[in-house]
Amino acid sequence: MSALRIWIWTCGLLLFIGCNGDRSKVEKGTAESSGSPNKTKIVLQLNWYPEAEHGGFYAALVHGYYEKEGLDVEIKAGGRSVVVAPELALGRAQFGVGNADDVLMARSEDSPLVALMAPMQNGPRCIMVRQDSGIETFAQLKNIKLQIDSGRPYIPFLKSKGLLDDSVKLVPYYGTVAELVAGPGVAQQAYNFSEPLMAEQAGVQVKNLMMSEIGYNPYASCLMSTEKYISANNPTVQKMVDASILGWQKYLQEPDQTNEYILKQNNQGMTAEALKYGAEKLKALCLPQGMKADRFGAMSSERWQTLRNQLVGLKLINASKVDPNQSFDARYLKK
Repeated sequence: MSALRIWIWTCGLLLFIGCNGDRSKVEKGTAESSGSPNKTKIVLQLNWYPEAEHGGFYAALVHGYYEKEGLDVEIKAGGRSVVVAPELALGRAQFGVGNADDVLMARSEDSPLVALMAPMQNGPRCIMVRQDSGIETFAQLKNIKLQIDSGRPYIPFLKSKGLLDDSVKLVPYYGTVAELVAGPGVAQQAYNFSEPLMAEQAGVQVKNLMMSEIGYNPYASCLMSTEKYISANNPTVQKMVDASILGWQKYLQEPDQTNEYILKQNNQGMTAEALKYGAEKLKALCLPQGMKADRFGAMSSERWQTLRNQLVGLKLINASKVDPNQSFDARYLKK
């Protein structure tokens, strides 16, 4: 998920729902369907091209955890033009991957997504600066060019905290570290397990200013579905959550076999070294200090309430449409 996202919930939903040929899928998407004999066919829609951030889901596929639960799972890659919410709303996928703020934004647009487990307890989002820039904190982001996707919620959050003033020139981010590497005066959005390696391989040492450390910390790479599918398919949802958690635990311990598979699925210039780097960096995000492995994927009402209040305060979601306690469902997680 290291490049530009396209944030078009409303337009995407209207476009897809306007396709009459797909309307029947909305109705049929609530019933469990069979793919292979005696197995339930499942499509898991990713929010970006296959990368380390999806490693646990691929591990569940590679190591047969989905199959052992009687699930025939197809993992569909995302990309710049893929919006997960419409794929779920129309039944083209039963499950998807997205961040907690994606869930709340979708619910505000009348697309009732529900998060089921959260692999990353701490978000990987950061602003990456060159070490030779002298910038050590967000407050020092002055008189620079910042490559960033201005449509994402963390931009107004930074502005609301007074951390992005008029001296910072916001320009689009196109998924490359080339301009930051080329010279000083440039910073960019990043995931701390992706772009920093790219910069270091190009000979530039960087510093990551983590969004989680200043209070914007949505759960990341959440497994999610729709209210309608969940209510009609509880046994399948439980199996999907159980197998996905096993996959993530396996990936964090032994990522090599899964990374070989991911590498074959990604034709966007992914490398084995980048996947290895990502898998290692993910450990601290998925299991922060003090969190026990048997609590993997856990979510709390307090965290969802905090995020909801932040987005309401930024006027990014409609408060009357978004109940944080309906935005996630922890029933399927081990207590």
